[in-house]
Amino acid sequence: MADVVIVGGGVIGCSVAFHLARAGVTGVVLLERATLASGVTGICPGGIRQQFDGEADCLLAQRSVVFYDHIDEILEPEHRFAFEKSGYLFLADSDAVLEKFRRNVAMQNRLGIPSEILTAADISQLLPAINTEGLSGGAFCREDGFIEDCHGVAFALARRARDLGVRVIHEDARSFLRQDRGWAVVTSQSSFQAQHVVLAAGVDSVPLAAGAGVPLPIKAERRRLLYSTPTTSGQMNPLVAAPERGFAGKQLTSGVFYMGWLRETPADADLTFIEKTLEAGSTLLPLLAELPARRVLGGLYDSTPDHRPLLGPVPGVEGLHLAVGFSGHGFMIAPAVGEIVAAGIVGTATDLPAAAFSLERFSTTIVDEGLVI
Repeated sequence: MADVVIVGGGVIGCSVAFHLARAGVTGVVLLERATLASGVTGICPGGIRQQFDGEADCLLAQRSVVFYDHIDEILEPEHRFAFEKSGYLFLADSDAVLEKFRRNVAMQNRLGIPSEILTAADISQLLPAINTEGLSGGAFCREDGFIEDCHGVAFALARRARDLGVRVIHEDARSFLRQDRGWAVVTSQSSFQAQHVVLAAGVDSVPLAAGAGVPLPIKAERRRLLYSTPTTSGQMNPLVAAPERGFAGKQLTSGVFYMGWLRETPADADLTFIEKTLEAGSTLLPLLAELPARRVLGGLYDSTPDHRPLLGPVPGVEGLHLAVGFSGHGFMIAPAVGEIVAAGIVGTATDLPAAAFSLERFSTTIVDEGLVI
C-alpha cells in the first residue's frame, strides 16, 4: 500500500512528489499517463512573477522565487538552470488601471516584493523600442523573470524525488474509490492502494474528482501562444502585458517573440488569433506588424471562478488532496504549491496561506485575481 498516489506528472505533480519525499514521506507514487511534462507544462514558456492582485497569491509566488533562486543547489540538476530576471511589466492605458496597479504595488512592497510604478517616461527609458503613446504608466518588478526550460524543471524535480524513493509509473489513472483504509486508484493497467490521493492533472482532474463525488469548480479555457521568427534581440526583454489592449508578449533569449491575445475565444481560428495578436502588439512595438509568425501552440488553462488554485485537503473527504485550478500560473508557483500540499498530508505547519486556496472558499464571497495572462 502506498502512502500517497499523485495523479499527474506535470511540474505541479513533480513538485508535490519532491516536497513529500523531502519531508520524509515514503511510499509515494507519481502516476503519469504519457511522459513527464507532456501536458500544459510542455508548452509553458517559463514565466515567473510575483505581481498579483491578491496577497495570498503574492506570498506563494514570493516563496517560489526563493526556490527558483536556489534551484541548482536544491535539485542538483545535470545542467544548471538560467533564471533570467528580466522583469514583468504591466501597462496601464487608463488612470483607473494605473490606480489599481498602485494599490497592488503598495501591498506587494509591504510583503517585500520590489515592484514599482513607472511613468510613461520611465517605460520609454526601460524599453526604448516601445511606443508609449496613450500610456498612463505601468507596474514593474525587476525580480520577476523566466526559466526557459519548464520540461527541465519538471524532470529535475522528478529525478530528485526518485532519488528520495518516489516511484514514477506511466499509467493512466481512470478512477479512484474510497475504501476503509484509504483509496483504490484504478489505472489503465493496474490499481494502487493509498492512504492519500493528490489530484494534479489539470482539467483531467475534474472527471476523476466527480467520479469520487467531488465537483470541482474548474472550466477548461483554451489559450494559445504565437511564436515569431527570430529577430534582433534586446527589444522587449521584460514580459510586457497590456490588459486593456488584450496583449502580452516577450522576446526570448533566442530573439524569438512569443505573444498572446488575451481576448481570444474558442471559435477563433489560428489565423484570426495571429492577426489579432500582432495587431494588438504592434500598437506597442511597431515591428510586430511585419514580423513573420512561425507557429501557434495551444493548451488548456484549468481555471477556477476566481482564477486562484485549489490546494490542500478536500473538506469532508479524508485523504483526498487538490493541486489544480492554476489558471495559467502553475509553473511560477509550483514550488510553493508542493510545499503546501505536502504540509497538508504530513500534518506539519506552514507559514504559507494554505486556507486561502481551500475548496471551502467558494461557500462565501470570492475575490477575483485580475492579473491573469
